[in-house]
Amino acid sequence: MNRIKKLSFIFLSVIIAISSFTKVKGVEKIYVTTIKQGDVVYYDNSITKWDNVKIYLFERKEGISDTNAFTWNDDKGQMKKIGDTDIWEYTLPTDITSDKYNHVIFLNGTEGPQNQTIDLGYLGKGYAYISKEIYNKNDDYSKNGKQIGYWYLYDKTGLRNLLDECKKLEEKYYTSESWATFKTSMEEAEKVLNSEQRIEDADDKDGYKCNYFYKLEGLEKVKTELVVDKEILNNKIKETQNIDKDKYTPDSVNKLNEAVKNAQGKYNGEDPLTVDGLKDELSKLDEAINNLKPNKDKLKEKIDEGNGIIDNEDSKYYTNDSVNALKDKVKNGNEVYKNDNATLAEVEKATDEIDDTIKGLELNKKMLEDLVNMAKNADFDKYTDETVETLKGAINASQDLLGSGEITLEKFKNSIESLNSAINGLVEKQGNVNENINNNTQTPSTGSSILLAIILLSVGSIVLLITFIYRNKSIKSRS
Repeated sequence: MNRIKKLSFIFLSVIIAISSFTKVKGVEKIYVTTIKQGDVVYYDNSITKWDNVKIYLFERKEGISDTNAFTWNDDKGQMKKIGDTDIWEYTLPTDITSDKYNHVIFLNGTEGPQNQTIDLGYLGKGYAYISKEIYNKNDDYSKNGKQIGYWYLYDKTGLRNLLDECKKLEEKYYTSESWATFKTSMEEAEKVLNSEQRIEDADDKDGYKCNYFYKLEGLEKVKTELVVDKEILNNKIKETQNIDKDKYTPDSVNKLNEAVKNAQGKYNGEDPLTVDGLKDELSKLDEAINNLKPNKDKLKEKIDEGNGIIDNEDSKYYTNDSVNALKDKVKNGNEVYKNDNATLAEVEKATDEIDDTIKGLELNKKMLEDLVNMAKNADFDKYTDETVETLKGAINASQDLLGSGEITLEKFKNSIESLNSAINGLVEKQGNVNENINNNTQTPSTGSSILLAIILLSVGSIVLLITFIYRNKSIKSRS
């Protein structure tokens, strides 16, 4: 037994000597924690394929012989296989601390020549890694043709937190080229995070590298190298140039111009633009755009125009329905005009609706048609040829107007006025008073009017004279 222990320590010394100048530097890179009670140490048996795995712990200090060791054949060092995997685990008991046991050896637990041991050096939470290059440098190891790799079990929190932070970044704010590199790094980090194979072989000067550490370091690097896509800001600036600023109030347009000027300064500046800086400039531009106040001058003009038509006596020449429709649109226009929060679309809609309704005002053709029919029903034989011809001319002109495609208000009014004038101008052949065929007029014929006036004046004068004489006689008799 003593002979086996001596051979084992000699064997271990060789391994430690080989790994001391190649492995320690790499181990320092690996994120490990001080062991304590309840920590679990693992061994990957996928390469060695041992039937059994035990752990041998001891303390080693410079200039002092190994102490506090418990032997490999002690049940206290028996590891436990995890399911059907090649991973074996060992939970550190109460008296196991990094102060008491700082070295670890894994072994197959077989006595005699079949015993195989792997010295992992300083004990951390998990495994150290010995690359196959380092392993093959040792004749005692390489003669049996085995290739062995071991790795530290380290805390994943750093990589997990970094990856979670990276996933919060929004691709749309970065250039496609820098995001592609960043995305690849994230995918590789994700694989490492979800994989139990923490270390991989490498041709670096240390002879191995910690996959976890390099992926963490690499992801941190590419994250800082992400390039914010300034063209997003430039596109927003161009968007403001397409706004018809004449449709908005000068004050709100000035505020937009100021925001655009500041954004252009950021875009053209030498300092790199951060995502927060980009979002801030985009937000300010959006705010300035959203705060643009529509210019309501044209709406006010249409409201005034509509009210002018409604209040004008000429409105009687339009149909009631079309005038009432105009009243409704003007009322709605006033509400929009007084609304400080009205949008450009609402202002333009109200303006267009009043304008369209004004253009769509419908002349009351029935008014002219009824007047034409009344004039046509007159007894032309009773009137002088001259006045009848004048009336017939007015009737024909009105009928022609009614049959035309478009009738202006001015022509419509002139036609009605001409027709009324012709009707009122009829003169009877016998000198009798015009029987007033136009119910809307009370104008007598010219000849009859003069005669009637003379008769009435004569009768009135006689009556006044008689009354005066009678009153004078009455006064004298009383005296």
